[in-house]
Amino acid sequence: MIEGMAKNTLLQIIDYFGGVNELWEADENDIRSNIKENYADAIIKSRNPKKIEAYSNKLKEKNISYIYPGHTCYPKSLLDIPDPPLLLYARGDLSLLKCNEEDYISIVGARKASAYGLDMAYSFSKKLALAGMVVVSGLAFGIDGMSHKAAIDAGGRTIGVLGCGINVCYPRENIAIYNKMCTNELVISEYGLDVKPLAYRFPLRNRIISGISRAVLVVEAKEKSGSLITVDQALEQGRDVYVIPGRITDLGSRGCLNLIKQGAVCVTEPEDIISIKKDTFSHSSYNTNINKKKKSLAPNEKMVYSCVRLELKHVDDICAELDIEASEVVNALFALEEKQLIRQVIKNYYVRC
Repeated sequence: MIEGMAKNTLLQIIDYFGGVNELWEADENDIRSNIKENYADAIIKSRNPKKIEAYSNKLKEKNISYIYPGHTCYPKSLLDIPDPPLLLYARGDLSLLKCNEEDYISIVGARKASAYGLDMAYSFSKKLALAGMVVVSGLAFGIDGMSHKAAIDAGGRTIGVLGCGINVCYPRENIAIYNKMCTNELVISEYGLDVKPLAYRFPLRNRIISGISRAVLVVEAKEKSGSLITVDQALEQGRDVYVIPGRITDLGSRGCLNLIKQGAVCVTEPEDIISIKKDTFSHSSYNTNINKKKKSLAPNEKMVYSCVRLELKHVDDICAELDIEASEVVNALFALEEKQLIRQVIKNYYVRC
């Protein structure tokens, strides 16, 4: 709550006084004689029990918790990184922070993702969630939002790490996912109430995304991408880096292809990651459930399903292949989506799940 002070500066001051409690209880003259005037003023102003109690009450009203190093829910993996957060605000199911360290997988990628990137993010995230992994991402546009959505659709677990205040949904278009995660999953942030999503906060946020997990999956990234900042931090933290390759002609794949050249693990299906983690995870009954769903399809649904492949296909192309009314095709597509056998990646374009 101390305003106008960089975190590193605050850490140095805390270290000088011997701890947070010692700084709280330090004599005002001692603070002023050892710290720059503007910093001393900020610290002394913040040491206000009534102000802190009022802030704490606001958090409670919004069902927001906070955890810190030493708290039972503070991830041990974050203590390994060079700059662990002093405090994490949390909204949702705190038990998601108590999983085995190997249970987490961070998924990052482009905000302006291609249809291919979104499809890969959904497919990988869903199967990894079904395998028992907790999907961690940044609740941003594109790959982040799709990864969270896939984990939720799979009935799995997911954690969103914000680069703004814990009660601020950014981007606003992700409000539906944000609300779901605040209720049934988990959203965390280093920042408290009403903190704005300023650009410099997102690279700081990324160290938490990579720090929680023992592995980071990069889905789609340009040559100069924010996702590569997360990768750099992951490597500095000693995490594994997995990369999904893209076409060599796509600008959005340049960052991924460069990472593969540099020694990142190239993965082409979720099972590549699951097999590496096989001592921790057991394969789900996903394929068995799919086969059961296929057997229960109506005749029109079977025909439409046979036309949908793993590459994107437009509804008009499906209609052109089948000798049934367009309205029946649309009804069948809707039913297949409900059964999670296919999905609409972008408007009117379908792929198999």
